[in-house]
Amino acid sequence: MQKISFMDKLSFSDKPVITLIGETSHSKEIRICMAKGNMMKEHTAPGAITIMLIEGKLLLESLGEEMVLEEGEMVCFEPKIPHSLQAMEACIIRLTLAKYDSVERIQNVIAPVVFQRPDM
Repeated sequence: MQKISFMDKLSFSDKPVITLIGETSHSKEIRICMAKGNMMKEHTAPGAITIMLIEGKLLLESLGEEMVLEEGEMVCFEPKIPHSLQAMEACIIRLTLAKYDSVERIQNVIAPVVFQRPDM
């Protein structure tokens, strides 16, 4: 048994900061810190994922629909469902992935520039 602090050593940048927080025999727990305006371009995951917003306000887009997540809300995606994320405020996100998925895959979908929609 090991205690992990999800909120320890938070870091925000001009692009999302992705940190592997813990692993089990079946899943990986990832923390994503996004400054306001940070984006993760449209992508898919090879397995089912869960996105939980710990803090902030997050715009999700998937299959032509938009959804705003507020603190404490979460959404689940089945494998290979395209989706993108944009921080409407500074966000702390908990992402649960299948064990066989990789942190490197997530790092490849971060947008390197800060973009802010006019209505944010």
